[in-house]
Amino acid sequence: MSQQFGNAVIDLELGTLRRDGEIVPVRPKTFDLLAFLIRNSGRVLGKDELLQAVWPGIIATEDSLTQCIRDARKSIGDEAQALIRTVPRRGYLFQVAETRANDQPPQMAPQAGRAAEPMVAILPFSVEAGDTTGRVLFDGAVEEITNALSCFKTVAVLARHSAFMLAEHWTEDINATALRLGADYIAEGSVESAGDGYSARVVLTETISGRRVWIQNFTFARGEIFAFQKTVAQRIAMALVANIESAVMRRSQPASAANVEAYLYLLRGMALLRSYGEGVNEEARGYLLKALERDPNSGLAHAYLALADLIIGGYSGAPRAVLDQARDRALHAIALSPDEGRCHRILALTLLYRGCDEYDAAEKHLARALDLNPYDADTLAQTGYFKALRGDGEAGLALLDQAIQLNRMHPSWYYFDRGVALFVAGRYREAATSFSSLPRKSVWQWARLAACHALDGDTEKARACVREGRALDSGLTMAEILADLRLECAEDCERLRIGLERAGWDNTPA
Repeated sequence: MSQQFGNAVIDLELGTLRRDGEIVPVRPKTFDLLAFLIRNSGRVLGKDELLQAVWPGIIATEDSLTQCIRDARKSIGDEAQALIRTVPRRGYLFQVAETRANDQPPQMAPQAGRAAEPMVAILPFSVEAGDTTGRVLFDGAVEEITNALSCFKTVAVLARHSAFMLAEHWTEDINATALRLGADYIAEGSVESAGDGYSARVVLTETISGRRVWIQNFTFARGEIFAFQKTVAQRIAMALVANIESAVMRRSQPASAANVEAYLYLLRGMALLRSYGEGVNEEARGYLLKALERDPNSGLAHAYLALADLIIGGYSGAPRAVLDQARDRALHAIALSPDEGRCHRILALTLLYRGCDEYDAAEKHLARALDLNPYDADTLAQTGYFKALRGDGEAGLALLDQAIQLNRMHPSWYYFDRGVALFVAGRYREAATSFSSLPRKSVWQWARLAACHALDGDTEKARACVREGRALDSGLTMAEILADLRLECAEDCERLRIGLERAGWDNTPA
């Protein structure tokens, strides 16, 4: 049964809500409330009746109901309260002039009216027969995972009700059914008892191809269910990050051949910027220029071209004209794609390398990037690095460790950023370990490592690092190193100066 009111269509059987043809993510309790209101359209429903219907067997407050009513109105575009009406001292009334029963919602064909964000459906976990406690526990876990992913603003989540109905009633290949409902990915889990706890296996599958995007096994005690829920939501979100571009491109089909070609050039450029080797950044820049030739309105291509220019120019050592051009191109990227977190992150980097006077603006754009995509590991890492530059090493370290937890196979620059955070926090031995993990060290990185060893009291290792660094650039002086620091706090700069002096940077021959 489906009902249409204004530009919204709600399908009570499939558990979907659409506005202007696009699926709207709805929290499970919000959908349950909407369904109950619609089934009782035209009748005033008291608060006690609503509480019992939506939260059966659970003690819920009127505040929960009020918030749920607010969410329901927002989800169907009823901010004016024309559909869900408050009846003073009695309850709520749902009433709409036009309703349609047993009518197929418009634009249900695959690819029609699809939202820009990839959508994932979290299906109920398969639990051992007879384990009623486990069934309740993991049904709740699926609901919490769904709610957590709803906060991940680059991904839409099929409502829990829809996902459970999909699993219960599908009569064909489940991937095809999920795709017809708008889900690009499905997450499925199987659970078995393991001593006093559980063993769970979670699989994330791309619906259009059947490709397994992510799979992981978990073993945990029953009391660790909450940590399990949080971890699964984070890992699914991170797995989707690497697949978002292809899902978004697929949603925008049919696309012109030029746009598809532009997208492929963009992906090649991004991949090269994430790699290491002679000439890779210049090659990446070439691909990004080709992408923009075919699609001049690609915000991401403009942003990554700005990043390429920044890297090739030598970051903070780039000429002022290069820094200005990178900033202006990143600003243009945001104008084209204001809700793309990566554009905001790259703009923040261009501002960071322009100097401390730009730090306040950089901080705002990093915060915006995290707001748009709170599970993006690179944004978390670079925000942590930035906090360390501003003097808060421990806060920066917490963000970097969170990024590493989400991105175990992270690029090597994480080691440098984490080393900076540890240095600012005064944890010199750990900082040295992190800097030592860099596979290819520049003269500037050898200098940081030398200072850490010296401040930790290991003069022999410090002087060995100095020799390695000065072998790369015998003319780089301690004064030049200090002049190039991005550290905002004078105390942090002074500690690095003391470390370099103890290591004998200016006195050790190459």
